Amino acid sequence: MIKIIVKLIKWSILVLALLFSGCVYVFIKTADTFDGREYSRSDYVHYYFITPDLFMEPPNIPGRITYYSEGDDNYGYFQRSITWSDVADVPAAEKIIEQFFISKGYTKRKDGLVWRFDWSNYIPDPKTCDNEQYSTVWGYHEISIELITGTRGC
Repeated sequence: MIKIIVKLIKWSILVLALLFSGCVYVFIKTADTFDGREYSRSDYVHYYFITPDLFMEPPNIPGRITYYSEGDDNYGYFQRSITWSDVADVPAAEKIIEQFFISKGYTKRKDGLVWRFDWSNYIPDPKTCDNEQYSTVWGYHEISIELITGTRGC
């Protein structure tokens, strides 16, 4: 009976040590995002731990996909984006993104710029905290969806 308890304690300590090591590994891997980090879907730790849910199943746009994440640097915002490079038809890609957001229940808000639209899943009013906003940004043969998340209160 004592031998079984000793074995159980040894295995419990080993399992706890492995879990602790795994947590330390994930923390170290994701800590570099505070200075900004580009990553791809094949970078398992970054992709599954810091990619927003909306970016996990992105719209199907031909091109190379790159993810970017940058932590709050005392400015009060956390920025994440997904960029499609080598896009042959950027206006068509914009339409695909527009349909993607509409299918998820988001509405378009134009902020006065030709190249940028803000998307949100709430109707903004003076009482609403505007602490999360998706934007589409055009580039030369590329298009991005940016998520700006406020880390401080309104």
